[in-house]
Amino acid sequence: MKMLLIVSNIGIHKEVIDILKECGVSEYTRIERAQGVGKTSGPHLGTNVWPSWNNIFFAVVEDEKEKLLLEKFKEAKEKYKKEGLKVFVIPVENEV
Repeated sequence: MKMLLIVSNIGIHKEVIDILKECGVSEYTRIERAQGVGKTSGPHLGTNVWPSWNNIFFAVVEDEKEKLLLEKFKEAKEKYKKEGLKVFVIPVENEV
């Protein structure tokens, strides 16, 4: 199993959820209003100067779904270049 850690601009929230659903991922955890600074997207700090926010999604998926999910997120990253989207894949050794 793998855990996807998905950090995205709040403006593409629906698109992230749509990709998860399209790939058969119905279980995830979302943290809203995360702050951060990206190389291409710049600051997302929820302030008057930098008003944007990020969402963070955690989803544990079967290894077979990893490739499809990464393909879909690469397409989304290309489409929404300025919004900010990062996906990290973390091996899951155990689950309790």
